[in-house]
Amino acid sequence: MTLVAALVFLAVWAVSLAGLVVPVIPGVPLAALGAVLAGWLTDFEKLGSTPLLVIVGLALLAQLLDFLGGLLGARYSGGSRAGMVGSVVGSLAGVIIAPPFGFLPGAFVGAVLFELLSRRSAEDAWRSGVGAFLGALGGTFVKLLILIAMLIITLAYLF
Repeated sequence: MTLVAALVFLAVWAVSLAGLVVPVIPGVPLAALGAVLAGWLTDFEKLGSTPLLVIVGLALLAQLLDFLGGLLGARYSGGSRAGMVGSVVGSLAGVIIAPPFGFLPGAFVGAVLFELLSRRSAEDAWRSGVGAFLGALGGTFVKLLILIAMLIITLAYLF
């Protein structure tokens, strides 16, 4: 049954990779659910509570860091609260207008637009937009690293 559990997990994990760029697919939580399913398929003998709690903790951390990525990117590049809100609004709009990669330019455009609407200079707005873009990109990269860690943990415990 271990092989079946591993194959089921790998199938779910492969779909979860798409969640890195297709925001309607909850990639990291889906991978965590796949690990729990793999544990269940082996009666939690090989993949028990400790590694599964680590995986669920990683999933929660990934979601938090992904949400904070654009916000903190805009903030640490000198953006105002308007730029931080704009990065989130822009990311959401970007996903709707240009899926699946629209969240990246959306974060940039949203931050710049909201900064300009709050009467910040074009240079400050640009800097906030670049920060929001880099923050969103960084959040996606962190999610990729966490997905790889989940893969390693799950397969190491299964085999």
